[in-house]
Amino acid sequence: MMIGVEFLDSEDVREVYSQDASRWYKVKPLGVFFPKNEEEVVKCVEFCVKRGIPITPRGGGSGLSGGAVPEKNGIVLSTEKMKSFSIENSFAIAYAGAITGEIEKEAKKLGYTVPFQPSSLNFSTIGGNIATDCAGLRSVKYGSARDHIEEIQIVTPTGKIIKFNGSLSMIFSGSEGTLGIITKVKIRLSKLKKRKTLVFSFRSVKDAIGFSKEVRRFNPSAIEFVDEKSGEVMKIDENNKTPKKSKSYIIVEIEEDEQGYIDFSEQEISIMAKSFSGEKIDIPDVWERRKKLGPALSKIKPFKMNEDVVLPLSKIESFLEFAEDIDKKRISCLVFGHIGVGILHTNFMFGGGEEKEAEKAKSDLFNFVIENGGAITGEHGTGLEKINFLEKELGKNTLEFMRELKSKLDPHNIMNPSKIPTPKRGCIDTPISLTKTQYNTKK
Repeated sequence: MMIGVEFLDSEDVREVYSQDASRWYKVKPLGVFFPKNEEEVVKCVEFCVKRGIPITPRGGGSGLSGGAVPEKNGIVLSTEKMKSFSIENSFAIAYAGAITGEIEKEAKKLGYTVPFQPSSLNFSTIGGNIATDCAGLRSVKYGSARDHIEEIQIVTPTGKIIKFNGSLSMIFSGSEGTLGIITKVKIRLSKLKKRKTLVFSFRSVKDAIGFSKEVRRFNPSAIEFVDEKSGEVMKIDENNKTPKKSKSYIIVEIEEDEQGYIDFSEQEISIMAKSFSGEKIDIPDVWERRKKLGPALSKIKPFKMNEDVVLPLSKIESFLEFAEDIDKKRISCLVFGHIGVGILHTNFMFGGGEEKEAEKAKSDLFNFVIENGGAITGEHGTGLEKINFLEKELGKNTLEFMRELKSKLDPHNIMNPSKIPTPKRGCIDTPISLTKTQYNTKK
């Protein structure tokens, strides 16, 4: 295309950019733009506005909700070539396509760290993390991505470059490319501290939940829950002699305080765990195992739905009972996640021919969460996968406000339009067979 921006539309490229990591939806774009800076992004937007072509922004393609799946007869705008960044004082200034893990590596060299730590750190982009408002492993202490934005730069759906800071930046964190294209961000880094990780096994889920609530008084930087089956995949009990079969695990990370003390907290937390019948076990590489847990689940069954629901802390026990019931009676269900903030990754594992049961289990999951005061997404985003549950979760008035806000910022309705439901339709496309999708990607 004669606008001075790299554009590819070969069949192979269209195939690769037709999906995100969820694999549930597949729409081939007309082609893919690869801008190298914000000025080129503006050219892409202006080109599409003139022709009424919808745009789907894409970072690393690691999303799990279909948020980066293209529109019918649309174009993908990939930020992967906008990947430069710098560390200046206690800030990271990065273009949207920078890999968050690369920023983390450089920040550590200077005594800093990226405060939000998604498990996809090493292959997801900073722009994508902010577009979905990711939380991550340390969210119990440091919150989500939006809590650390100092400044954000956007190319609007009308082709203007605008910078925001303060509360205005919140509008775009979690907007999933529906309100504009994030091109550059300035995020506040945290000071790198000495950390210690403690792992405890519990004989009952109830004890694990009770401990996870009480341990918050020590202001840990992470509190992770791992259920029995997920623990088996992580091989948590490997080389550890537990007196009885563990039903669940809690991973706690603590940081040194202002005086540099950390050992006292470790002793107190270990004593607290014993009061809940918890046993401390030694796993030096537990965080590496935890970060690889999601992909490792493919060893159980060929296909996976990975949901990221949020529950009030008071409802977590009943939720885990609900998930266990699905696992025993219907379809394999594994749960792990950031229990300190109520985000629980609920994974339905299944084989070919079980797609309908998986969809029904997902629907029942979302209904349970909504009815118990939770949220259907904590950090993955709504995307296409959860869009038909938004009205039940948020209500008609809130949804109408979202539509009005989008219409003001995106008058041509070209920015990822199917990711906000309209009165006439839910999704712009329907899910295709997961088995078919997976096989197609292997060809």
